[in-house]
Amino acid sequence: MRIATLLTLVCAMAVSLAFASQAPAADRSFMPDEDGQIVFVTPSRNIGCIYIPKGGSAIYTPDDGGPELGCDRIEPKHVRLILSAAGKAFIFEMEGDSGCCSDVNMLNYGERWHAGPFNCQSEERGLTCRRKDGHGFFASRKTYTVD
Repeated sequence: MRIATLLTLVCAMAVSLAFASQAPAADRSFMPDEDGQIVFVTPSRNIGCIYIPKGGSAIYTPDDGGPELGCDRIEPKHVRLILSAAGKAFIFEMEGDSGCCSDVNMLNYGERWHAGPFNCQSEERGLTCRRKDGHGFFASRKTYTVD
């Protein structure tokens, strides 16, 4: 009888742990800077993003008027992934460009950020960012993709 109770308890704990590791991501928000931009980085500090609101900022206005989300993946090769207000994301391969962002705003692993039509999910495997219509990109140290 005690063995059956112990096995039941162990099974219940295993199921609880399995579901706990699949907990939904925590939402994270950051205050815009004085130009209306939002800047954040991942914990590895290898990926940094800049959100430009609709209408642009005093520093930069996207060609289509915004909003726009651009993320730089620094290592092993610097690329910039850009998601505009419409259409597929695109890639710029950067030559000799430095990193984009300070680490004041950290999007920790397991956290999700959103502004305008964009949302990003930070995970140990990398950063996934999407627009509400499903277009977006994924970036990690090993790879990057756009769609």
